[in-house]
Amino acid sequence: MTFPITRSSAAALALCMTLGAGTALAQNAPAAPGVPAPGAQPPPPSKVDLVSPEPQWVKLCGKEQTTGRDACQTMRDFATSADQPPMISMQVFELQGEEKKKLRFMMLPIGMLLKPGFRVVIDKGEPLEGKYDMCFQNACTAEIEIGASALSSLKKGQNLAVVIRVPGGEPSGRELTFNIPIKEFGATFDGKPTDPKLLEQQRQALQQQLQKKAEEQRKALEQQQQNGAAAPAAPAAPAAPKQ
Repeated sequence: MTFPITRSSAAALALCMTLGAGTALAQNAPAAPGVPAPGAQPPPPSKVDLVSPEPQWVKLCGKEQTTGRDACQTMRDFATSADQPPMISMQVFELQGEEKKKLRFMMLPIGMLLKPGFRVVIDKGEPLEGKYDMCFQNACTAEIEIGASALSSLKKGQNLAVVIRVPGGEPSGRELTFNIPIKEFGATFDGKPTDPKLLEQQRQALQQQLQKKAEEQRKALEQQQQNGAAAPAAPAAPAAPKQ
């Protein structure tokens, strides 16, 4: 059994919306004392708190393709809100006979500086340094080998912070932190594999939810356009009296 991870390019839009939302709001809001005037570039976010659109962590097990050994991956997707496409996928991969596990991510490449790599911090523990593996059109993959101590922290942890670099600030870029809740990870990692039928039902339900959200947004946009087209023209100003 192989373990591919694929995500829709719609997830890229989610990150663009996250990083660009402040700009859109600033352009529509009135200026306050000490705040730049509308149209000025607002300070970008330094952290984004993610939630999972999926109801639970998933554990899949099977035969690793290249070695034929038993392998399992415990994984979950994370987004800015439960009704948005995923922007980070996290998994822990374990292979029979291997002491170390692999902590893997699939992250969107929107504006990320690849050369500095990234860091992972579990609660307030020591950071784990990571490097990007490869990038595709819609996402980049990354991997960190973790030992027993880091795995124990994961299983008991509450939050995992993924710290990346994006352009701005110092020559090496500024830091952007994605906070991922991991409270329920340990129980799934130590538990039995997830029923594939249940997993498929959850995937279908999530897909329907995303499609419904997209349809609602489309209808709202069409309604706005219709209202704008139907608005009556402003009356012409009266002519100035002749002298």
